[in-house]
Amino acid sequence: MDTALRRETNSIHLEAQERRGHRIVSAWLTLIPSKVITILVQVIAVPTVYRALGAEQFAAYAAVTAAVSILGFLNLGMGGALVTPLSQAVANGEHGREANLLASTLLPIGVVSIFVLCASLPMLWFLPLKTLFGLAAASTPPEALRWAALLACIGTLAAVPLSVIDSARQAYQETHISHLFGTLSNAILCVGLLLVAWLAPTLPALVAVTALSPIAARLLNAVHLIVRRPYLAALRQGPDSWPLVRRLAGDGFSYMGAAAIANVLLYQWPVYYMARVQPPLESSTFAVCLQLMLLVLSFGVSLAQPLWPAIADAVARGDRRWITKTVWRARVTALAYGGGVMLAFGFMMTTLLRIWLNRPIQLIPEVCWLVGAYVLLATWEYVHWTFLLGSGAMRPASRLVLLRAAMFAALVPLAAANGPSGIMLALCGSILVLTGWSFPWLLARRHRLNVECGR
Repeated sequence: MDTALRRETNSIHLEAQERRGHRIVSAWLTLIPSKVITILVQVIAVPTVYRALGAEQFAAYAAVTAAVSILGFLNLGMGGALVTPLSQAVANGEHGREANLLASTLLPIGVVSIFVLCASLPMLWFLPLKTLFGLAAASTPPEALRWAALLACIGTLAAVPLSVIDSARQAYQETHISHLFGTLSNAILCVGLLLVAWLAPTLPALVAVTALSPIAARLLNAVHLIVRRPYLAALRQGPDSWPLVRRLAGDGFSYMGAAAIANVLLYQWPVYYMARVQPPLESSTFAVCLQLMLLVLSFGVSLAQPLWPAIADAVARGDRRWITKTVWRARVTALAYGGGVMLAFGFMMTTLLRIWLNRPIQLIPEVCWLVGAYVLLATWEYVHWTFLLGSGAMRPASRLVLLRAAMFAALVPLAAANGPSGIMLALCGSILVLTGWSFPWLLARRHRLNVECGR
């Protein structure tokens, strides 16, 4: 009896492992062309905007897009909180609960986005531009800068509810479909920027393309999801809807701290602050440098992302052997990827930026090596973050990420006095001091708890 049960359990584990492996591979195979297009877009878009606007107005472009990106936190983290319960509903074949979960996530986010839009537009129209953008406002025509800010705000807020669709795709383990629509979004953005740079190279027009054109692909993604699953269109509100909203909101606020607020504090706040206090040429150089870093880092992050639902599935099935093997392989891959990027940036970053922008650009070697070191450290951090989400440790892991971001943000005014090298040194130090060692410890502790609970 026990032998037959073990054979059946092993057969179920092998089938689940094969399914997880197939979905992970599908996500990776579609990731490659998606990221190639993304890289191509950045290779074309950033220098196109830089040359069309010039160094001084590019600083205003960077400041506007960085400032309104703060509104991305209106997702409330509920998209990330949706992934695990929606995956469980899918596994149990509970279509009504799937629709209820989606409604409990989408409707509150939509209401909040509309409210903030109504409050933000008058503020952007009437507040002094120097108060909003500092020195970046001095080199740009006021009317153009104000219209650019308004368009960026509208595009950012319109995209917030649609971001829930990407979370739903992740829960359905359809990351490969999100990659395909992401490729379409990048293609639209690239063509739009090239046309605008050729026909009407103004700050408002370029910001409009950047903020509004990707929304078309997100709408198509949402339509495709509903067509394949018509029961989701009902957006049902069951008797447990409000408790469900509160629970998703509680998990969402925790996730938002790491996925939205921390991202703004780590990568948008320093760009915005440098644009306010540094000369436009120096702040533009830093913005482009950070853009290249994030481009390379995003590829490593995207490779790890499909592991989240896969780990959650393995934890639910008690497949500890697969988890241990996957964690070890992911750590080795993260170190190899990050180490390769660090060497490439350390020796060739100035050359890469010069080729990318087709203009001379000056970076001291210290900055190049620090940018590469940060990619290594951030890749290590994100791999562990993904495993912690899948193992059910969302709240403690999110608090650590937010604490790191807050610690770094507080140091930005001091670090900015030393230019880009000071900012990058603070970024690297924030991981070494906090998450670089605590995430592996927390993951090991969580694994022990899951074993003790029989999962």
